[in-house]
Amino acid sequence: MVERAASATTVTLLPGHSEDSANGGDDLDSAMPDYGGKCLDAWFVADQVTDLPDDLREVEEMRKHLPEYDEGLRQYRLKNQIELSFSTDDGRTVVDSSVTLGTNANEKPPYVAVEGQRGEQNLVREIIERDDLDWFGGKSKLRADVEGKRFESGAVREEVGGVEGVRASVLLGGSDTYIEIMREKFYELGPVEFLETTGMDVETVPAFVVQPPNMYTFLELAAMADGTTLVRVWDASRYPKHYLYADERKRDETDFEEGSRLSGGEWRQNENANERFGQWALEEQDLRSPFSPRAKSGYEQYLDHATSFGPHPAMTHGEGGEELTASEVSRVLPPLFPW
Repeated sequence: MVERAASATTVTLLPGHSEDSANGGDDLDSAMPDYGGKCLDAWFVADQVTDLPDDLREVEEMRKHLPEYDEGLRQYRLKNQIELSFSTDDGRTVVDSSVTLGTNANEKPPYVAVEGQRGEQNLVREIIERDDLDWFGGKSKLRADVEGKRFESGAVREEVGGVEGVRASVLLGGSDTYIEIMREKFYELGPVEFLETTGMDVETVPAFVVQPPNMYTFLELAAMADGTTLVRVWDASRYPKHYLYADERKRDETDFEEGSRLSGGEWRQNENANERFGQWALEEQDLRSPFSPRAKSGYEQYLDHATSFGPHPAMTHGEGGEELTASEVSRVLPPLFPW
């Protein structure tokens, strides 16, 4: 009897540098657009690193520390995780009763943290501190909104070249809870009253408030009885940056780098907006989003078309076993949609 086990994890990072302005940092120093110092980068704290360690356990232990908060805050946006294990008698078949599937569905999402040291202008913190508005419950940090944004396939049996295996997928998304609440108030009050109530400039209520976009990854893990494993991130939000870990080691990542547009950089500090953010916000309003109010079949059709020309899968990692290769498994198994 041989035990097979595999794990896959995606971690979503909102890159940035120190925003601790009291100690030499820059309060507008992240991949978030700042719209002239009046919007996202002025409202919220990013993850204050531009890369993540190779070891997943180190990532999970990392914390950012700011004068506004008594405790350290996790330095990533979302974590999506799948663990599979089973027994095999012969390296070709799976013992039915031995299959186990684990996800991090019960793990609380990281906080969205509001910026706001003394002397920094921040409309969100001003709303929090106002006596006449109770939009955010007086809280300067709220868990990311993941309600209704997790879909899991369960463990599915597969066979490739006469070798049995198990596969599972999870599509997980999350958005900024403060922006979600602003959206509710925007529609409840109407545009004019919303602007008057908040004192917000009209140019700082673009598409991302009217329809908040979601960061997400569509993660799939296959483990075969001969020891072959295949991880595919079929899709990931265009913004911000995502990392793939297989068996707790960094294996792949998406492109989202700091630097000049001429050298291929996708974001810079102190910028009104970046192209990647704008594309991401617009995609939430059409079939390219898995959380679209339209039918899930629209997203499946989009992804089926997208995989024919890239950049899908967004990230991959595979290791061959005693009989199969990861490429052989990849050719046989199409996306496993988790609904």
